[in-house]
Amino acid sequence: MHDKHANDHLAEIEKRIGDDGTVNGNLKKLAKIGGSGKSGDDAKEPEEKLNPAQPSDQVNKTVNDRCPSPSPGAAAGAAQQQWQLCQEIVKTELAQYKYSMTMYQLARTRQQRLQEIERERGDLGADEQGKLQDNTNKLLALLSRMEADRQQGRAYMDAYTARLAYLRAVRDMLSNEVLRGKDGGGSGGGSAGRVAAGVVGIATMKAALDAVKSKRKGWPR
Repeated sequence: MHDKHANDHLAEIEKRIGDDGTVNGNLKKLAKIGGSGKSGDDAKEPEEKLNPAQPSDQVNKTVNDRCPSPSPGAAAGAAQQQWQLCQEIVKTELAQYKYSMTMYQLARTRQQRLQEIERERGDLGADEQGKLQDNTNKLLALLSRMEADRQQGRAYMDAYTARLAYLRAVRDMLSNEVLRGKDGGGSGGGSAGRVAAGVVGIATMKAALDAVKSKRKGWPR
């Protein structure tokens, strides 16, 4: 005569142990590392695809198009200074755009690498501790690089933004003085002297950008 309760209990034990008579088979299935899926959904791509080389595919204006050269007679006056400022502004705007696209492409590359590490991690079992540690080291290294990328991107964009604000402020100052008739077209005092000081300030901002670029060389790649 069979004990139904005992048989049910034995069947439950067999189910938990596995068909091969050991617990290892089931443990490998239950303890799958990363088996619950990836860390999260990827961010959606922008609807409007951007050209890394230039902001607009329809209207492509060069620096000279946006900043026409002044007439020869105005070479020593405010017009020459405004032209130089205009070129600095346009070049900085374009550099800022291209750099943001470079960082975007880098972020996509980092994301693809993260997906590879997640897939690798998802295939590891509980008995593969060495491979799990190696995978963890790869993940930590990638996260460190992503943080360095974030800091670098923010530092550059802040520097570009500050430089543009300064250049535009100097341009507006010069334009206002010309409108008030304070520019004599020469290189002495008045607005010319203040513009000269402004040019020094522009050089200072350029030095700040170069300093950020030099600092970047020591960051992880």
